[in-house]
Amino acid sequence: MASANKPQSTARRDALHALEDSVQKKWEETKVFECDAGEEGAEKFMVTFPYPYMNGLLHIGHSYSLTKAIFAAQFHRLLGKKVLFPFGFHCTGMPIQAAANKLKREYQVYGSPDPIFPPGRPTPKVLEGKEKEGQIEIDESGVTLVFKAPSSTGKKDVKAFHLDMKVDDGAFKEVAKLENPTITKGKVQTKAPIEGGKCVYKVRCCLADGTWTPESKESDEVAVDAAPKDKAKGGKPGGPKVAKKLLAKAGDAAFQWEILKAMGLSSEEMIPFTDPLYWLQYFPPLGQRDLKRFGAPVDFRRSFITTSVNAYYDSFVRWQFRKLKSGDKIGFGKRPTIYSETDGQACMDHDRAEGEGVAPQEYTAIKIELAEVPACMSKLKGKKIFLLAATLRPETMPGQTNCWILPSGTYGCFKAPGDAVYVCSHRSARNMSFQDILTPWGKPECLQEVTGKDLMGCKVKCPTAKYDTVHLLPLLTIKMDKGTGIVTSVPSDSPDDYAAFMDLMKPGKRQHLGIKAEWVEPFEIVPIIDVEIDGELRTHAAQYMCEKLGVQSQNDTVKLQEAHDVCYKLGFDKGVMSSGPFKGQPVKKAKLLFRDQMVKDEQAFLYSEPEKKVVGRSGDECVVAAIDQWYLKYGEESWRKQVEQHLNGEDFVTYNTRIKESFQDAVSWLKEWACSRSFGLGTLVPWDEKFVIESLSDSTIYMSYYTVAHFLQDKALDGTKGGSEGIKPEQMTDEVWDFIYKNGKMPNTKIPKATLERMRKEFRFWYPMDLRVSGKDLIQNHLTMSLYNHACVWDDEPAMWPKGFFCNGLTLVNNEKMSKSKGNFFTLQEIIQKHSADAVRIACANCGDTLEDGNFEEEICDNAVKKLPVFLEVMKSFISGAEPLDTGKEDSTFLDRWFANELNRLVEETKNHYATMYYREALRTCYFEFGSAFDKYRDICNNAKRKMNKALVMRYLEWQMIILSPIAPHFCETGWEMLEKKGSVLNAKWPTPTKPVDTLIVTQGIYMYDKVPHDFVKLMEKASKSGKPTSATVYVAKEFPDWKVSVLSVLRARHGKGELPLVTPEEMKDSEKAKVQWKDIMAEIMQNPALKPFGKHLGPFAAFKRDEAAQLGESALSASALFDELGLIRESLEYLKEKLFCDVEVFDVKDIKCKEHQDAAANAQPGKPVIYYSGFTGGGAPAAGKAGGGGGGGKASAPKGKPANGNAVALIKDLKALNEHLSTRSYFEGGGAPTAADAGQLAQLPKGDVSSEQYPHVARWQRHISSFNPTIRAKW
Repeated sequence: MASANKPQSTARRDALHALEDSVQKKWEETKVFECDAGEEGAEKFMVTFPYPYMNGLLHIGHSYSLTKAIFAAQFHRLLGKKVLFPFGFHCTGMPIQAAANKLKREYQVYGSPDPIFPPGRPTPKVLEGKEKEGQIEIDESGVTLVFKAPSSTGKKDVKAFHLDMKVDDGAFKEVAKLENPTITKGKVQTKAPIEGGKCVYKVRCCLADGTWTPESKESDEVAVDAAPKDKAKGGKPGGPKVAKKLLAKAGDAAFQWEILKAMGLSSEEMIPFTDPLYWLQYFPPLGQRDLKRFGAPVDFRRSFITTSVNAYYDSFVRWQFRKLKSGDKIGFGKRPTIYSETDGQACMDHDRAEGEGVAPQEYTAIKIELAEVPACMSKLKGKKIFLLAATLRPETMPGQTNCWILPSGTYGCFKAPGDAVYVCSHRSARNMSFQDILTPWGKPECLQEVTGKDLMGCKVKCPTAKYDTVHLLPLLTIKMDKGTGIVTSVPSDSPDDYAAFMDLMKPGKRQHLGIKAEWVEPFEIVPIIDVEIDGELRTHAAQYMCEKLGVQSQNDTVKLQEAHDVCYKLGFDKGVMSSGPFKGQPVKKAKLLFRDQMVKDEQAFLYSEPEKKVVGRSGDECVVAAIDQWYLKYGEESWRKQVEQHLNGEDFVTYNTRIKESFQDAVSWLKEWACSRSFGLGTLVPWDEKFVIESLSDSTIYMSYYTVAHFLQDKALDGTKGGSEGIKPEQMTDEVWDFIYKNGKMPNTKIPKATLERMRKEFRFWYPMDLRVSGKDLIQNHLTMSLYNHACVWDDEPAMWPKGFFCNGLTLVNNEKMSKSKGNFFTLQEIIQKHSADAVRIACANCGDTLEDGNFEEEICDNAVKKLPVFLEVMKSFISGAEPLDTGKEDSTFLDRWFANELNRLVEETKNHYATMYYREALRTCYFEFGSAFDKYRDICNNAKRKMNKALVMRYLEWQMIILSPIAPHFCETGWEMLEKKGSVLNAKWPTPTKPVDTLIVTQGIYMYDKVPHDFVKLMEKASKSGKPTSATVYVAKEFPDWKVSVLSVLRARHGKGELPLVTPEEMKDSEKAKVQWKDIMAEIMQNPALKPFGKHLGPFAAFKRDEAAQLGESALSASALFDELGLIRESLEYLKEKLFCDVEVFDVKDIKCKEHQDAAANAQPGKPVIYYSGFTGGGAPAAGKAGGGGGGGKASAPKGKPANGNAVALIKDLKALNEHLSTRSYFEGGGAPTAADAGQLAQLPKGDVSSEQYPHVARWQRHISSFNPTIRAKW
C-alpha cells in the first residue's frame, strides 16, 4: 500500500506549465494581443479593468474580477471583432507613500536591514462562539494567551520569552518563562495565572546573546469578577470557568517589513523601498509578468503608470482637470472631509486601511444647559456649562422628558467660545476641534474630566422642551465611540427611549441604578408627531409599536429594532408635527426648518464625524475636518441628471438589475468630493500647485488615454524613454489633447500632422469604452465618478460615454475569506505555480457572476489539472488514427444526428452565456456538458459496437478548442495546433451551427439515451432480487388509450383558443387568470361521462400534458407519438443490450409476442414503452414495468433524491450546509447536467425564494433548477 504521506505527482501540472510557456512564447512572437484601429465601420470591442494599485503583487482577488474582462475580450474576438484590452498600473495617492514612510520609521526604531521587532500583544483565547461577549475560558492553570513571535530578531536566535502580569494598578511581575518555545505559524501559546481584579499581561523576549527585543504591548484587561453568572444556579458560574475582556484593544498591525518579506524579498532587497519612487519601478513590471503568465490578452504597448513621474500621463490629467474647471465642475472652500491627522490632509477612499466608502455624518449638537453644578465640577462654577447631545432628529426636541448619559462613560469638560464649557466624549470633541468649534486645532482644551455617574440626576435645561428642567438618567447602551456620548430622550417617538424610560418607572430598577422617583415619575410622555400606522393615526408611535410587538424592556433588542424601523421610517416619510414651532408641517420638511431655527437661536450647532470608523494608511483613526480644498461638485442637479439619463438609457448596459440599482443608489448618494490633498504621489492641481490631485479623481477617464498611450510611451511604463513616434511630453498641450479627444482644430505643434490624425483615429475608433469590469466596491466611488467625468469632458458628445459596466462580488477562497493565517491567501504568481494558469481560470469562471461573493475552489483547479492533459492525449489518439473512426456520412444514424444536434445546441447556449457574462453557465455548457455529450456519444457507440463518425469527432474537437478558448486559452491553443489549424485559436471564428437546433431530436435523445435506459435498468434492478434476466421484450404504443385521447382533444381545443395556461405549477399559484382557465378545463373534462371511470387519473394526466406543452409546444398535445419510437429503439438495440446485459427485442403493442405479455403491453403509451423481463437465472419470476411517468399510470422513474445511477443521494436540509455544498458546483451531484438529485433537493427547499444575500449559491441553483419545467425535471 502506498504511503498516505507520499507527495502527489505534479507531472500533469508540470505538463500544463510547459505547454503554457510554449503557447505564451508563440503569442509574444506573433503579437497576437496587439491591436490597432480598424477601418471605419469595422466592429470593435474595448474592455478595461481598474488599474490595480502597485503597493504589492497581484493576487487571487484581482484574478476573479479580472477574468470577467479577459473572458469578454476573448469571446468578442471570436465574433470577428477587433478587440482592445489595455492595462495600466495605479501609483497615485498615499498608500505607497505611507508604506515607504512606515518602513523608514521601522528601520529608525528597530534597526536595518534586519530589525529587532517586539513580540505581539498577548491575546487571551476567547471561548468559541463568544467572541462578541469577550468571554475567555480559563482552567486551573489560568488563562491561555497567544502572541506573535517577533518576525525578525536581527538574525539572532530566541532564548526565552518572559511573561509579565500586573493586577489593577500594581506593578508588572514575571509569572512565566518559556525557554526554547514552540512557534507554530509564527504564534506562541502559553498559560498564565489569573487573579481577582483586572489582570494585564505583556511579553519580553530574550535573545541568544543576552540582549532583549522591545517588549510587547499590553494585553486586554481580563477579569474573573466580570464573568457572567448563571442565574439558574444561584449566581454561581455556569458551564466552563470564564473570565471576560473588559476593553478590547486593537490587534497587532503587520510591520511593513513583514509585508515585503511575505512577498519574497530579502532583507537587503527591502532597503530601497524607503523611497516611494522605488515602488513605482519595482512592482509594475512584476504585474506585467504575472498577467502574461496568466494569459491575459493585454496590449502591453499601451500600459503605463500614473503620477507626475510619467510626464505624458501627468499632462493628460492636467488637461482633464482644466476641462472640469472650465465646465464649472470644481469648487474651492472649507468642506467637512475625512481627515488623517498623521498625514495632515484629507484621507480619501484609496488612502484608507479601514472604512472605504465611509462619509462624514452631520449631526445637530443640542446645547443642553446644566441647571445645577455638581460638586465634582465646582471649579467650573460661574461658567455656562452645556452638555452636547448629538442627534439626527432635531425636530423631535420638543418631546424631551430627560437626557441620557452613560454612568461608566468618561466625559471631558472642554473650553468653548464665550467662556462656555462643552461636556461631551473626547472623541467627539476631537472631531469638533478639527472643525473650528473647539480650540486649538486638533487638541481641544480639556478643563477637567467627569464620569456619567458623577452627573447622574443633575437638572438640565433642554431647549424647546415642554419641561423647564429635566434630569440626567442612565442608559447603559450608549456607545462612547459614536456621537457625543450624551443622548436626548423622546419616548413618544423613539421605541428605545420609551422602553428605557418605562424601565425606570419600575421601583426595583430605579433602586438598582440609584435613581430617585422624582427624577422620572413627574414627567409625562410628550406627543410630538402624528403618524398613521396600521390604518390609524398614532400620537404615541413608540408606545404603540412597543406594545404591539410585546417589548418588555430595553433588552428586547430585536423587537426594538423592528419598532425603531417602523417609527422612524413612517414618522419621517408620512408624519406631521403635532407640537413645537412648526406644528402642522410634514416631518421631512420640519426637520431642516427646526434645525436651522435652533442653530440661529444658538440652541444648537452643526458638527460632523465619520459615520463609521476610518483608519488611514498611516495607522491613525481619522476625523472629520473642515479644510480648504478643491472639490468636484458631484450631485449638482444638472450634472446628476445627465448621469441618471445615461444610466437609465438604452445605450448603457449593467448586465443585471442589481448592478443597475446599485449605481442608481450611488448616483443619488455621491456628493461633493474632495479632489486634492497636501502631499502624496500624483499630479499637481494645474492652477494651484500646492495641492496634489487625489487618487480616485485622476482615475475617471484614463480609459481614453489607453487609445493613444502607445504613440507616446511604448518604450517604458513610466514614459521616461518616450515612444516610437518621438513625441515629447511638453508637446502634449491642451490644444493637442483637444484635437485628439474633442475634434478640436489642428494645433500649432511640431508633432507631424499625420501622427496626430492617426492618434485621433485611434481614439475615435476605440471609444466609447464598451465594457468596464470591476468589483462591486468601486460602484460607490470610482465607477460612478467615471460616469460623471465623461459627462463633463464629452458633454456635447454622449456617444463617447461608457456603454457598459459589469460588477461582481468579492472573493472567498475555499469558502473562507482570504487570510494568510488560514493559508488561503495567494498571489497570482503563487496560485498559477500551484495549479497552472488555465486551471486557475477555470476555477475563476466557476466562481459565479453576481454581486454575491464568489468562491474560488481549489478542488476545481485540481480536477482541471487532472483532466486537461488526459483530454489532449485522447485527442491525439483520434488525430493519429490510434482510435479508428467511421468515415461515412455524418447523418446516417439517429445517434449521429443527435450528437450533431447537441453540438449545435450547446454552441448556441454557450454563445448566449458568454454574451450575457454568465461565465459559470458558459463553463457548464462549453466544458462540462460539451464534454459530457461527447462522452455519451462515445459510450453509446462502444456499447453499440460501432465506430464514432470522424466528421463529427473532428468537429467536436475543433469546436471544443474554440468555445473553451476564452476560459482555457493555453490548453485550446495547444489543441488547435494538434488539429493543424492555421494561426491562433484566439483568432478563430465562433462556430456556426450546421443546422438550426431541432428540439424534437433533443426530446428523442432524452428519451433514448436517458429516460428509457435509466428506467429499464431501475425496473431490472427491482425485478432481479432473486435472479438476473436473460431476455427482455419492449412494447411501444403509437397512440394513447381512448380516455387519454379525449383529454388531449380538450387540451388541444383550448390551446387553439388561447385558453390553455402554459405556465409552471409555481407560476400557476400566482396567476388568477391561469387558475380560472385551468378550473374551467378540468370542469369540462370531468363532465364527460365516458371519462368517469378514470377520474383519479384525469387531473394528473391533464396537468402533465399541460406542462409538456408549456415546454415543448402544441406537439406535446398530440394523441399519437411525437416520433417513431419503435424505429428509434430498434436502431438502438445493441446499445440497450449492453446496458441491460441481456438479449432485447422490441415490438409494436399490436404485435404481442405471446399471451404472457398481453397485460404488460397494455400499459404502454406514447413516450412510455413497457419492458417485460424473462429467463431469470436463479429462479426469478418474469416481471414487467413501464418507463417514465406521465400521470394516470404507474411510474418507474427514480425516487426523489436518487440520481440516474440508482445510488441513494443524501439530501441536505440545512440551507447553510447546502450553500457550502453548491458553492463549488453547478448541480447537486457536481456533474455537467442536472439529475434526479437536483429535483429531489429542490422539493426539499422551504417554500418561496431562498435569500440570495444569506445563501447566494443555493439561490443561484434554485433559480436555475426551477427554470426547468416539472416535466423535464421528472425525466432526470
